[in-house]
Amino acid sequence: MLSGLPLQGGGIAGGAGVWVLGTFALYLVVLVGIGLWASRFMDSVGDYVIGGREIGPVVTGFSERASEMSGWLTLGVPADAYGTGIMAFLNGLGMVPADLFAWAGIAKRLRKYTELVRSVTLPTFFETRLGDDTGSVKAVSAIVLMLFEGGYVGAQIVAAGTLLQVLTGIQPWVGIIVGGIIVIGYTFLGGYFAVAWSDYFQGAIILIAFIILPVLAFAEMGLPFEAVAATAGESATSITAGMAGWAAVFGVISYAAIGLGIPGNPHIMVRFMGIDRVRNIRLAALVAQLFMFVAYIGAALVGLYAIAMFGDGALADPDNAMPRLTLDLLPGVIAGIVLAAALAAMMSSADSQLLVATSAVVEDVYHGFLDRDASQEQLVRYSRYVTFALGAASVAFAFIAQGTPIYTLVLDYAWGGLGAAIGPTVIATLWWKRVTAKGSVASMIVGTATMVLWTQLSTVLGWLGMMPPESAAFWYGLVTVYGLFPAFILSVITLVAVSLATEPPENVDEHFDAFDKPLSAIVSENDSAGTPEYVADGGTSVDSPAAATDTSPKVLTESDNIRAHVAASGYWNDDD
Repeated sequence: MLSGLPLQGGGIAGGAGVWVLGTFALYLVVLVGIGLWASRFMDSVGDYVIGGREIGPVVTGFSERASEMSGWLTLGVPADAYGTGIMAFLNGLGMVPADLFAWAGIAKRLRKYTELVRSVTLPTFFETRLGDDTGSVKAVSAIVLMLFEGGYVGAQIVAAGTLLQVLTGIQPWVGIIVGGIIVIGYTFLGGYFAVAWSDYFQGAIILIAFIILPVLAFAEMGLPFEAVAATAGESATSITAGMAGWAAVFGVISYAAIGLGIPGNPHIMVRFMGIDRVRNIRLAALVAQLFMFVAYIGAALVGLYAIAMFGDGALADPDNAMPRLTLDLLPGVIAGIVLAAALAAMMSSADSQLLVATSAVVEDVYHGFLDRDASQEQLVRYSRYVTFALGAASVAFAFIAQGTPIYTLVLDYAWGGLGAAIGPTVIATLWWKRVTAKGSVASMIVGTATMVLWTQLSTVLGWLGMMPPESAAFWYGLVTVYGLFPAFILSVITLVAVSLATEPPENVDEHFDAFDKPLSAIVSENDSAGTPEYVADGGTSVDSPAAATDTSPKVLTESDNIRAHVAASGYWNDDD
């Protein structure tokens, strides 16, 4: 069955490779079907980008987690556990509380505000909330999103190509092209509807996989810790991997700092914007947290069982830990299903990130600067064109990035950049009245620059002969700490300092009144962009043709007028 494909050598799947490809092919048919089904609902750019705010809580919860976890969870975390031991459990140290904070402190406010002001993307939300009439906030944030989300898509395609090559022996470039075609195809067809529902489907597979593998391994050999200690040494059963002093401190900080990326990654934030009702956020958060807890523990256990079963250092590539364990524990058909889960994780992140990059180009750049009068039909059509173009560019990046570890590609070159550049502004615009447009722009620039420079700092210092030795534990740890930690701190300091030195936006109290005071409901949407009717003085609906067709972002009307115009649709219903 593989004879017609360009081969590099025997894949580790052996005969099971047929089942892997067969299962994956069936999986692709399902995804294409989802894309075709979802394409029927694409009437506006709001539908394409955030699903018309009609996605339910269970799908939203699964989608929020599946879109973030990616090949980093399915291959990267088991590889990390295989290399470091139980310290890999700390991958969840920052992620679990950070995601909980995002659901509790960001989701409701972002969902409310973006619907009120007709925002379907973060850059448009920033511009409206900060009262920026220069376009600088939207332009800078859109550029950041295009760069880092495009790179993120490339990283996922690299992971998919690598896994297919490892399993089946096909050339990596074949896997990269196949992965790129899949992601571009169903995102092109169905936009956010296709992405959310495919994430739900893929998330279920991921969750099942990380329950099945540790359970089967436990049934065969019990808990892995004694075998890990005997095989890899006592350091593998130390929560700090045998490190002490400053080395341990900076090691723990690096893991905890991963969570700082959540508020700045738009493919997560758009899940909050696209949920159908604010009152459903609690259920969606519960689904997401259960998903996260089980998946992180399962992924780390997979890496530990790989040490116990294969031996420390027995795998030439630690990224093979998850597929090797799967093939050893499961028969061909079931192994094919579980390994499709790994591919599913990569696809579920790539589609979300591709959609965010598309929205930055079409909604924020084209519609925001070049053609404010473009129709919804035009914007949907252009979104599909841009999805194809950006997807092709990401495939090109994937070819360039071959050979770079997935863990590094995701954390250093995508997740960290978005977290440092965008995260502080997301939090500040929702919680701090004093934040300004100039502060936001400065923060994005400093966060991006610091993340990029810190990632390369040890390499540059090594070239210059100035790299601190490991014996100088504090300085060595500071230089090698995960770059998002210093980048996020410097980004926040810049945001606060510049904001305090510049004039705040007007009407900020009215903005926060909408955040803070419960509103019983919001009117039904009067257009297909996922936005509400607006009210004139006295709470009267604006029914003029101009008002009905105007989809540009607006500053909030007076709070009393907003409350006067709410109806019984139940969208907000904060009290129940």
